[in-house]
Amino acid sequence: MLHSMLVCLALLSVLTVQAALPPVKLGMSAPLSGVTIRLGQDYQAGAQLVFDRINQQGGIAGRPLQLICLDDGYNPLRTVANTKSLLFEHQVTALFGYIGTPTSNAVLPMLRQLQMPYLATFSGADLLRQPQDQFIFNFRASYAQEAAAQIHYLVDQQQLRRIALLIQADEFGATVEQHFLQQLQQRGITPVLTSRFARNTADVSKVVAELQQAAPELVLTVGTYPVLNKVIQSASQQGFTPVFSVVSFTGVSELAKLLPAGSQVLASMVVPDPATDQSQLSQAYRTAALAAGQQANDVGLEAFAAASLLVQALQSCVPELRRDCVLHQLPRQQLFDFPLQYDAQRHQASQQIYLVRLTAKRLLPIQPPAPLSQPQPQS
Repeated sequence: MLHSMLVCLALLSVLTVQAALPPVKLGMSAPLSGVTIRLGQDYQAGAQLVFDRINQQGGIAGRPLQLICLDDGYNPLRTVANTKSLLFEHQVTALFGYIGTPTSNAVLPMLRQLQMPYLATFSGADLLRQPQDQFIFNFRASYAQEAAAQIHYLVDQQQLRRIALLIQADEFGATVEQHFLQQLQQRGITPVLTSRFARNTADVSKVVAELQQAAPELVLTVGTYPVLNKVIQSASQQGFTPVFSVVSFTGVSELAKLLPAGSQVLASMVVPDPATDQSQLSQAYRTAALAAGQQANDVGLEAFAAASLLVQALQSCVPELRRDCVLHQLPRQQLFDFPLQYDAQRHQASQQIYLVRLTAKRLLPIQPPAPLSQPQPQS
């Protein structure tokens, strides 16, 4: 854990020492080890591009930004311990970029008691979108919106009707499964199978056998790229190649690198493919990533976008940088040419969903995207 924290701090060590004013500390708990390591590493790296640029320009009113990262291995118990350390030992100004739904669920009671700003979590779960939780700010679209977009395309347009669910057995899996089932129920469809697996599991033989026996034409999945890649690889080796769908938290760019030839995989994303998208946001991210020697990917772009909003909000709150000011200013920020429409009930800035096919290690956009529900007006 200590090593992972020092890696995050190292990029800012020189500026921190030279600064006359104390740093603005942001705390992050993420998987910086274990099977989902790339989710944590890519999110931290994308955000760091923004923070490093601001520090090179003199920081926030002369105060450098310091992102303190602690490794939780995607384990909720470790997330709780990390959060206590960030709050009471490091005394961070805000928590930023936590990775995951079960990890967030584990710390929410503590954060609700303290009303600590919890910003830009890498999760689309409902539990982070409750009207009373004014200390939360979500950048990304929700899992409900991802599920609606996937079902609209795969069921309504592609007419796939024999459907199985493959679900990670935790809060992440449960929240997305609920939205899939709601969408299917509206269309009179009952899944032929619901198969579950443990978070971070290494053995997928049972779920592959269950899926093959049920013989679906579409498998809606909720999980991370290491496990789902094993499932798709194993199924492919046995000649079983239904359409698989994955959500944004899977790590879409990472999964695309690993898939076997002939796979049929659709993904919903909350940012466009940074490798090909020509928006100002994607171009700014690609330029910064290239200069830092990073490979552009969807997780990094999401972090870059969220960090950009946070920096702008902090700059709007100079000189005092109060927590309540940051929470007030975040919904008011613009993000290059990326469309934002703040939903005050869900504390959510973006409503954008992008559908892509994963093929030949590339992401191919599906046009036009499925329609999204409109957010409620800001209050």
